[in-house]
Amino acid sequence: MRFLENFTWIHVLLTGLVIGGLVGLAVYFGLPGRYAASSSILLEEQADLLAAVSGDDGADGPSLERIEAILLSRAMRERVAEELSLAEKLDVSQTEAIDSLSEMVTFSRIGQDGLTIEITVDGYAAPRVAMRGYPLTFEQARQMCSEIANAYPDKLGDYLREIALARAREGQELLARRHQTLRAELEESRDGLQSLRARYELLDPDSRAARLGDRIRALEQDYATASAEADAASKALGEAEQQLSTVDATRIASAVETRNPLIDRLEQELVELNSELATELASGKTAEHRTVVQLQSAIDSIRDQLAEIQERVLRDVGEQPNPLYDDTVRRVVDLRVQLAGAQARRAETGSLLREARARMSEMPTVAREYVEIGAREETASERLAAIERALWAAEFEEARAETTSSFRILDTALPPEERRGPPAVLAGSITCVALVLLLGLLIIDRRWFAG
Repeated sequence: MRFLENFTWIHVLLTGLVIGGLVGLAVYFGLPGRYAASSSILLEEQADLLAAVSGDDGADGPSLERIEAILLSRAMRERVAEELSLAEKLDVSQTEAIDSLSEMVTFSRIGQDGLTIEITVDGYAAPRVAMRGYPLTFEQARQMCSEIANAYPDKLGDYLREIALARAREGQELLARRHQTLRAELEESRDGLQSLRARYELLDPDSRAARLGDRIRALEQDYATASAEADAASKALGEAEQQLSTVDATRIASAVETRNPLIDRLEQELVELNSELATELASGKTAEHRTVVQLQSAIDSIRDQLAEIQERVLRDVGEQPNPLYDDTVRRVVDLRVQLAGAQARRAETGSLLREARARMSEMPTVAREYVEIGAREETASERLAAIERALWAAEFEEARAETTSSFRILDTALPPEERRGPPAVLAGSITCVALVLLLGLLIIDRRWFAG
């Protein structure tokens, strides 16, 4: 420490400044500076023109939870990394570049329908001497954070569009196959009718057979409806009867409690026994005396009984009908009436249906065949019309998926102007101040070093 003997305060200050500056330079070139940029999106409420035309409820767009799940997925990170050539810019493998995105990105909600995408990227003044992270300059990190923040909404839109298009096209293919099948059935029915007309020189079937065929179809629909109502009423009745078996018909309306009379009698006996015990002990008898032992045993027995006896007992209990039981009974009665009515309608409709079918079987063969083929043609024609409407809807959905988006970009990320870190000035200042204080204390007491 002899070199401190010639130190003055000027030397101390210069030493602190030099070493603090060196520490600041080391921090500036060795530790990263952080840039942050953010973009935001808002879920779009699209007017469903298809629902307005068809009268059906339109399908809801993707929820915010679903958007978050997609953005957090590895598939989305792969798309962003590939779009920006992130592996090449970070000088790492593709897998490491994809994993690095999960450390850079942060998602936060804006109300119930908005989402902010914030990207933070570290850069260095001297990337080649970087202590950790990726070898990016400050300018590269500044540009990269805004590029990634803008790439996420773009790739999200592409991903949602691909899903919507794939779903619409799958529906179109399914409907097209069904349309082809129904078209073949309709052509077959029409050919059958034409064949019957040509063979028997008929323009129309027997009017009675046609009316009977219409009646059979109507009765079949009524029978199906009555059967469904009967099944539903039977199920509800079973549940109500099960509930009825667990509900009490009456409930306690009031209860009056009183002190247990047995407790009063035992307490009186206990007082008498304690008095006798005190008298015996006062007469000079010891605790081992036979009389004292008997009295003490009787006292312990009464105390045990008092501990086991319930202090209060019910003196009067009032009951009233349970309203829940009454409501359940009424519900059971109503359901039994409803079930009986549905079963009666089903039986009546079944009887009429069997009668109509029997009358149809008595019709000439050509008339029955004509009616059956006509019914198949009508059914196929109705289904074909429904399929064609669904095909038009699927084409509309595909066109909308190609031209519209389920969200709107609220804010586009811009390269940030401010940088967080590295704390070169702070580190250099702390080092300088600490060194000046330490050297100053050592200079103040040089005699300690001389000794």
